[in-house]
Amino acid sequence: MNDRTQKFYDSVLTWVLSTLEGKPPGFLLGINGPQGSGKTTLTTALVSELERRGKKAVTISVDDFYLTRAEQVSLARAHPGNPFLQQRGYPGTHDVELGARTLEILKQKSPGKGFVPRYDKSAHGGQGDRFPKEKWSEVETPVDLIFFEGWMLGFPPVDAPPNELRDVNDFLNSYSSWNRLLDGFLQLVPADYRFVLKWRVEAETKMKAQGKHGMSDDDIRAYVEKFLPAYETYLPALTLRPPVLKNLLRVEISEDRLPATDI
Repeated sequence: MNDRTQKFYDSVLTWVLSTLEGKPPGFLLGINGPQGSGKTTLTTALVSELERRGKKAVTISVDDFYLTRAEQVSLARAHPGNPFLQQRGYPGTHDVELGARTLEILKQKSPGKGFVPRYDKSAHGGQGDRFPKEKWSEVETPVDLIFFEGWMLGFPPVDAPPNELRDVNDFLNSYSSWNRLLDGFLQLVPADYRFVLKWRVEAETKMKAQGKHGMSDDDIRAYVEKFLPAYETYLPALTLRPPVLKNLLRVEISEDRLPATDI
């Protein structure tokens, strides 16, 4: 890890520790950032550092709550003219109720046990499916901190969405059940949301170098371009209407995924 990355992680860790001070267990911290912006890498490092300091932390993703393959097929058939609902990713392709129930269990302050769904993105030729329950992750509560990360976490519906996003915008209303459970929010704000294309290419190249299946550059471009209308529409709305007003940190990141200015 280079010095700039370490400085970034240390700064976020300092903010997290300060935010947790005096708080009861079950603090739910949402993390928003575009695909490939480094959310998972950051939270993994933070969980490790927090554990070294005697704090129990776990990380989960909005991806854990994707619809089952059968449910996704039904959704796509119900919206045949909507390209954004033909595959997983967009609002509407998650089991929001399952997500809310899981988060509520993880937030409990008494001893207990929770299970976090896991999603197999390689199933059905890359179309994906939820793992069976016996492969879900078990978490013993109470937990000091739950990191909950996702590219569209916290996106609020807008009053006048583009025609192509009307269905998606309607689905966003149901995600308020997730937002209400958040105790804090960290947003990684790209200086240019189009950085996501380069980030996704880098991620796929790394996967292929490890011997895993990865998309071609043309396939990546086609995949990422489907998400650009959402970034263009909802990132400004998220800036104006974040899901929390307290315990909020925004970090503008450059193309190298590191802060454009000191935190």
